[in-house]
Amino acid sequence: GAMDALAKLKEIAAATLGGAAGDYDVENETVFATADRTKSLTYAAAAQRAIELGGRYSGQEAPEDVNAVTKSGVAAIAGSGLIGVAKDNIAVTGMVPAIAVGFVEIELDQETGKIDIVDYLGGAGCGTELHPMGLRAQIRSGAVMGFGMGLSERHIYDPQNGLPGNVGLIQAKPASYLDVPSQMQTLAVDIEDPQNPVGSKGIGEPVQGCATAAVCAAIADALGGHYFNRVPVLPDMIVNAAAGREQSHKPLQVSTA
Repeated sequence: GAMDALAKLKEIAAATLGGAAGDYDVENETVFATADRTKSLTYAAAAQRAIELGGRYSGQEAPEDVNAVTKSGVAAIAGSGLIGVAKDNIAVTGMVPAIAVGFVEIELDQETGKIDIVDYLGGAGCGTELHPMGLRAQIRSGAVMGFGMGLSERHIYDPQNGLPGNVGLIQAKPASYLDVPSQMQTLAVDIEDPQNPVGSKGIGEPVQGCATAAVCAAIADALGGHYFNRVPVLPDMIVNAAAGREQSHKPLQVSTA
């Protein structure tokens, strides 16, 4: 979309000021003739000119090969300025989504159902590592959010009318400093992603999900292979499982007491 907008900027400048689109370049929010910088338009003026020209410049016409969702988005803002629309035609040959992995050690008290996270190692297939400190902070903070999802953030809804059943924020408590190890290890698979201009991949959500899954797997292992099939796993669920009692929820039932 950005490259399409750039091409249209140059075409609009050529149509307005003369010459060919290839004679123009952009800098400091201005499109100008490379041979004579006095021949120029600000981006704002070019956007106004796009509205006057209409058609594909203002989004009133969209390419046939773009996704239907893209077309609806273009239609929603058509006529409001210079609209860049394009479809990514780069061949995808690798694994685009980021992949993360988590390893956790816990202590589980079967009498009280209390769980303590003793140690954690989080890793991410992040492509090229651009900012090591930020990457490691992301892995650790994502793990903390994952621990909350897996162990304490319980959201309850009345199954009859759908109203929230929580009576206080403590019933859906995110993990705090007191709930996680003071030190958590991280690693990065620093292999360039050929599908990205800078070789990197995003890791925001995978590092949360793998921490939650790791905690649930550790609980299952501690209980001899008992799988709860829902989160969060709370002390009463662990006590019931350890004692062989029926749970208060049905299999795969979520957001209930």
